[in-house]
Amino acid sequence: MEIFGVAFGLSVAMFTVVIVLLSLALPVLWVWMLIDSIAREEWEYPGGTPTSNNRLVWALLIAFLQFPAVLYFFMVYGKVKRGTVARPAWAYPQVPVAPAA
Repeated sequence: MEIFGVAFGLSVAMFTVVIVLLSLALPVLWVWMLIDSIAREEWEYPGGTPTSNNRLVWALLIAFLQFPAVLYFFMVYGKVKRGTVARPAWAYPQVPVAPAA
């Protein structure tokens, strides 16, 4: 009968350790994904266009809801590493050309 008490005690201790580790890791993931969503260029988001607001939407979702940080990790961060996507033509600054005299 004591073996069941020991097993129960160990399971409670392991559950507590898992909860503590998650409670320490999730805020770190939240801050990391918030910084990445703000620092990432618009064209680096999947399906980014000149008029899309992907960066703003992801930053607001992560900042206010916090749970989308996990989704962002798998949907954006894991698929496209920052700086590996070539800049599309629409992302270059347009220099105005002076009219010919």
